[in-house]
Amino acid sequence: MFARILKMVLTVGGVFGLMVLFNANHAEAASRTETIRYQAEYQGHQYNKQALVYLPANYTTAKKYNVVYLLHGSTESSQDFFRDGRFKQLLDWLNQNGRLKDTIVVFPTYYPSRKFVTANYYRDNRLNRAFAQNELVNDLVPAVEGHYRTYADGTSKAQLRNSRGHRAFGGFSMGSITTWYVFEYQLPYFSSFLPMAGDSWTIADDGGSTASTRTARRLAKTVQNNANLSFKILAGVGADDDTAGSMTPQINAMHRLPEFNHQNLKYYQAPNGTHSPQTIAQIVNHYANQIFN
Repeated sequence: MFARILKMVLTVGGVFGLMVLFNANHAEAASRTETIRYQAEYQGHQYNKQALVYLPANYTTAKKYNVVYLLHGSTESSQDFFRDGRFKQLLDWLNQNGRLKDTIVVFPTYYPSRKFVTANYYRDNRLNRAFAQNELVNDLVPAVEGHYRTYADGTSKAQLRNSRGHRAFGGFSMGSITTWYVFEYQLPYFSSFLPMAGDSWTIADDGGSTASTRTARRLAKTVQNNANLSFKILAGVGADDDTAGSMTPQINAMHRLPEFNHQNLKYYQAPNGTHSPQTIAQIVNHYANQIFN
């Protein structure tokens, strides 16, 4: 038993790991995961896609739910990310304790198919940008929110825009690069953003460090173009993660601009955190009660 507890503590982190462990048996019997399938186009070809959907223990069509979309990193799948970060245990605990209550969490993939997976994550950038620009709002969100009970009350663009306050997007590593693209291109459809362990590549690869000022100005332009829309960027990285070297200069440059402040742009460095789904779970836990409040 001690070995099992120790493994969970090391994987998820500290007291939180123990709380998850002792609550998991009750919560896991009631919450569930499902797979939703949809089609998406990339470079003129149609692909059959799927996403993993977490439904909280109290899910019922009689009430409305917030939705968080969480995207994996390079070479991963939605299943890998969900399992390796022990997200089911985390989400069960957050729902039980009211810190992320009545929330559906969707784990998609930015790869059109597994044939696109390579060891060179820089090649993924075109896929990340395409996912954010096209697939996310045109295909994935309508598939999810047309099937489950959310605040959208429909899948027209107007209905999705009107329900943006109940929709968030976040991601890990290349999923974080995607999150910055989602902020840039889809702010009218999302109100909260969780970029974790990755900077914005909208100007250049590794732009958070190589072009931090220009990157910050580009993101500020998005705010200027949507001046009537409130937002929250809840950025995070492991303190021992090398990607902090790109995120920190970008966040600092953004904070020097009037469009951003310490209320709409927060930055958390998880103690002893590494470049791993487990650390991302720690960051999600840190921000959970701020996503929709």
